[in-house]
Amino acid sequence: MSAPVAIVTGAAAGLGAAIAERLAEDFGTLLLLDIEEAALADTAARLESLGVEVHTARCDVRREGEVKNAFDVAASIGRPAALVNGAGIGVFTPFLEITEDQWDNTFAVNTKGSFLMCREFVSRTEGPAAIVNIASIGARLGGDMLAHYGPSKAAVIEMSHSVARIGATRGLRSNTVMPGLILTDMWLRTIKELRRRDPSLADVSDSDVFDSFVAQMVPMGRAQTPGDIAEMVAFLLSDKARNVTGQTIAVDGGAVMT
Repeated sequence: MSAPVAIVTGAAAGLGAAIAERLAEDFGTLLLLDIEEAALADTAARLESLGVEVHTARCDVRREGEVKNAFDVAASIGRPAALVNGAGIGVFTPFLEITEDQWDNTFAVNTKGSFLMCREFVSRTEGPAAIVNIASIGARLGGDMLAHYGPSKAAVIEMSHSVARIGATRGLRSNTVMPGLILTDMWLRTIKELRRRDPSLADVSDSDVFDSFVAQMVPMGRAQTPGDIAEMVAFLLSDKARNVTGQTIAVDGGAVMT
């Protein structure tokens, strides 16, 4: 029988790389996808040093042809058994300043990209298999600076419900994780933009700006880490979660309570 392959998009750095590293404990073969090829190669080399078989492919998840090519690679090395849609973009932007291009590109990466990956996975995979889509608590906050990002992630949640329904009789599970506040490159870009807009932040460190958001938003009083999210993803992909599908789970220290 072919070896089970775990596929992770957005795996070059940040949250995607952390998820890939955690999955290296559970899967002998990984396929890591990203558009940042140099960083992707660095991540792959680090994981290979842990003794796992790692393959990489450039994949712009907005492009159907590149998604299909990624699954051709997956099929050549084993049986696609797990998919994590970690590729995503987003920067805090006031509602009235969101451009049409920003809106379109945010949905193209976050929503269309997850859809194309899920569609290809479902069309090529028989169970048991599982998908985890990475959304965000921004999908539930209605933030005035997240009017493009939040809806793009809310759409991912509903799409994940549809995939769960479609795959249920075939042993294909689909769940969504909503990360809370993690000091990733996405947040650092957001802080840079906030500092540009607010001169009073000029002498405030990135960590202090971020910590102020944590203090306001997270009841448990601490930021989340990539490892926190990776553990939940690993659980949802595992047989321990064999009866869990169509669910959306926040890992956010209580920022969003449902």
